[in-house]
Formats: sequence, structure tokens, C-alpha cells
Amino acid sequence: PHENLAVAMAHGAYLMNGIVACGNCHTPKGPDGHALADQELSGGFVFDAPVFRAVAPNITPDPDTGIGKWTDEQIIDAIRNGKRPDGSIIGPPMPIHFYRELSDRDAEAIAIYLKSLKPVRHPVARSQYKVPLSSSYGPLVGHVDEPDRKDKIAYGRYLAGPVAHCIECHTP
Repeated sequence: PHENLAVAMAHGAYLMNGIVACGNCHTPKGPDGHALADQELSGGFVFDAPVFRAVAPNITPDPDTGIGKWTDEQIIDAIRNGKRPDGSIIGPPMPIHFYRELSDRDAEAIAIYLKSLKPVRHPVARSQYKVPLSSSYGPLVGHVDEPDRKDKIAYGRYLAGPVAHCIECHTP
């Protein structure tokens, strides 16, 4: 899908640091609520809900505490199908149901960008769920076409849906 690595990394940086905003959940915050710059994407942010205590994982390429041993394909599978390489399911609040519609080009760019980051050694606790997680989010996603950027309504739907998942909170 990408013509070269530099273009893919730039595209992945744009997605991750902008519209997809993975750092909102995967970057730990200090006591003032601001992101810890030296811990970018290293996990640890906690979501407490009645049915779970989810801890955002380290998604830097640290081989021991992050995703450093994962292949690009395994990263894409985790994002779009909600499964880690060990077969375990990624639970809420990760918006897998939206990310299942990420185009191949965007999913690949995110994986390439994540693998290019500085590894941050930061072990975090495992999430705990008081309800059983489903065994899958549905049939495996293998291929998703790039949306037609000339169709502004369709492309806007793509950006507000799968990419930025704005509609998760802003749609009744």
C-alpha cells in the first residue's frame, strides 16, 4: 500500500500524533494531567469502570514491556482484529469495532510508525475484566480498501468513524 518507508512513517506519524491520537490513552499522565513527554505511548493510563479496570499497554517497540517483538502484521492484527500475538483478546476501551474499518494503508502506516519509535521500558499492570470477553470481534479483517478522498462525505465518515472514532462519543 505505501510507495516507500519514509512516506509510510510520515503518514503513520500524522495519524498517530493527530487524528487517531493514540497517545490520549497510551501515554501516561503526570499529577497535573499532562502527558509525560519522556514516556510517550509507554502505557499505564488506567480506565476504571464498573466491569473493568483497563490499563493501556505500552505500545513502544520495547522488546520486553512493549510491542518490540511483534511484526507489522501482528500489530495490524491487534489494531483491527483485537488479538495479541499470544491469541488473547484486547478488551475495552480499545475501539476495535471502529479500527476494523481502517484501510490497509493507514493500518500499515501506524504499524511502521510504532516500530520506528524510541523503545521505552515501562512495565504496566494487566487489565482486569469482571465480565468475560468475547473470543473475537467478528470475522478476521484481512483487507480494507482506501476510501475515495474525492467523495468528501465518504471520506469524512471514514475520518470521523474508523480513524478518529469521534462518533463513539459524539453520536447518540
